[in-house]
Amino acid sequence: MTVPSLPFVLPTLLLSGMLLGLPVVRAEPPDGMVLVPAGAFLMGSSAENGGLPDEAPQRTVDLSSFYIDRHEVTHEAYAVFIKGTGRAFPENLKPASTLWTAAGPLAGIERHPVVNVSWLDAAAYCAWAHKRLPTEAEWEKAARGTDGRRYPWGNEWDFTKANSASYWAGRTIDFSSGADWDAFWVHGEGGRLAKERGIQGEVLTVPVGSFPQAVSPYGLFDMSGNVAEWVEDWYDPNYYKGAPLSNPTGPERGAIKSMRGGSWLKPAVSLRTSDRDWGTMDSRPSGTGFRCAKDAY
Repeated sequence: MTVPSLPFVLPTLLLSGMLLGLPVVRAEPPDGMVLVPAGAFLMGSSAENGGLPDEAPQRTVDLSSFYIDRHEVTHEAYAVFIKGTGRAFPENLKPASTLWTAAGPLAGIERHPVVNVSWLDAAAYCAWAHKRLPTEAEWEKAARGTDGRRYPWGNEWDFTKANSASYWAGRTIDFSSGADWDAFWVHGEGGRLAKERGIQGEVLTVPVGSFPQAVSPYGLFDMSGNVAEWVEDWYDPNYYKGAPLSNPTGPERGAIKSMRGGSWLKPAVSLRTSDRDWGTMDSRPSGTGFRCAKDAY
């Protein structure tokens, strides 16, 4: 009996699956993306494990397979989007802190994650790239895998493995109040570091992929720190209490959008894989960027 060659078998199997109405995963991930397989994972965190109220209850959530960008979107990639669409370049509320000119990003930051982009900008970029923003659930599974780990690299905190306030200070930094934040970033050590080492004397991002020892179980970089990342969902601190356990997509409506992952500005608690944050759709923080996702079937 003659056995068909693999190049013939794979397309035949894919076609058969489509005809039967079954989800079919593409043979190879799109360039720059990784596959997160279908299946269940632990989402959220309990107070006993250091979780905050909006992360509760922890529950088992089942997701379909999807692709997600290996790296955060860079200034370099965003410049191609601007050139192709005519969209305005990213601007800081303080013009002196803007990292772009009409000609493009400042020299030397091309491989840093783009910042000063709103949720609307992020969604538009992903649509232009024939992708979409990940849901909160997809983002969290991509960051922590299926074993419920606290950080992309494991369960033990290590300030050398992610770009955060702790990384720049060389010790663990946590803030218990807005006054603590101001004492570090406005009046203290963090403010001095930003002025001395930051881009435009302010922004302390680093090139994407600078922490290879801290990749997630699926091989994603910077899922903790560098920049927080816009995701698709509306933010609701109580959503987990009644959310679907299969492919949750967030509340049907809301006033603010979710972001995940913490940033160079954030304390240690915000670098956990289950931590949740939010912003208004039109806000353009210096610590927020994004990555895109795509259905795998």
